[in-house]
Amino acid sequence: AIAELEFLPFLRKLLSPADVEKYGADTDLWFLQQTGKLTQEPDYRAVWPDKRQMLYEFQYAESAEGLKYFDFKVSKVGKKRKGKRIPHEDRQFFYVVKPSAEYAFIAPRWIMEKGREGAVPAWGSRPAYRVPVSQFNKLLKSGGKGLRETIAAVDDKNLLLSFQDEFLDLDATEFSHKLQRAVEEQKLVKIMPTTLNGFFRVCHLLERMRKTPENPKLWLVYLASFFKRGLSALEFARWLFALDFLYFSAEELAENEQAVIKKALDDARLEIRDRADHDGSFASDPNAPPAEETRRFLFAANLLEDIQQDFAARYKRAERVNRIYDVLPDFAQTAKFIRSAEKPVSDKDRG
Repeated sequence: AIAELEFLPFLRKLLSPADVEKYGADTDLWFLQQTGKLTQEPDYRAVWPDKRQMLYEFQYAESAEGLKYFDFKVSKVGKKRKGKRIPHEDRQFFYVVKPSAEYAFIAPRWIMEKGREGAVPAWGSRPAYRVPVSQFNKLLKSGGKGLRETIAAVDDKNLLLSFQDEFLDLDATEFSHKLQRAVEEQKLVKIMPTTLNGFFRVCHLLERMRKTPENPKLWLVYLASFFKRGLSALEFARWLFALDFLYFSAEELAENEQAVIKKALDDARLEIRDRADHDGSFASDPNAPPAEETRRFLFAANLLEDIQQDFAARYKRAERVNRIYDVLPDFAQTAKFIRSAEKPVSDKDRG
């Protein structure tokens, strides 16, 4: 989803004067909460001033080293008619090769002519049209500075997404140790739902058990009262987790409940933008490691944009998220900070 949204402005420049937008079941949402399945429809649609249209399947090669073939799923290349596969005529593939910063537009008919159907080991031996590298490379064009910048943005945002993803596991591990000490050292573990941290813990446990509250809307209103500007990074991340959990547990929200969500989203956006430091990090506690503080704010930002996108699609009361992590003041600077924070310290640096 990061790559699909990030490459949209670059594709618009290539296809100008066409109007190019996301297409398919994930036009509004890059996640499908109900099914968890990915859409099988093309990723983009271009419409020219003369009303001519073309759909585009997006493919992105992380590495081309050692490749003998470029593979295309048979169902995306064509559909079967009377036992014979007929190439799609209403779409092309928009293919980006990351290492060389090159791209190509490829017609399904060309893929069927130049490729051969075979099993792809990396795809669990699923069938695909396999086009030899020697044939495929003839179509590639240099994307120049614009493509290199887009690829760098995708790399940065994937790093942020991966980095923040560890928050819940780290938090669960810490809570697990408390539960173990309760048995081994006969220490009580208290969960006070009248506090933000206690309220979060109840939501987290319910989520892990795949259970939801019987009245999540009431819980949402209760949760909103816990927010105040200047929460610690840990409290802010926990508050967004509970908001995300309860929002997606609730069915249709009434007007007053929508107002609660809108205010929560507005508050969260301001909090994230105001707490960013000049080096891209986020901080709230001077005694906490800056990298962990940043992880917590990134976790919150990720959940904020998920809620915002769904809220915009369902209730039209928020702006759509055009690109993931747009809420950050400077995502590239934050990615640079994380790389620096995760870089091993050499003996020379230790002195």
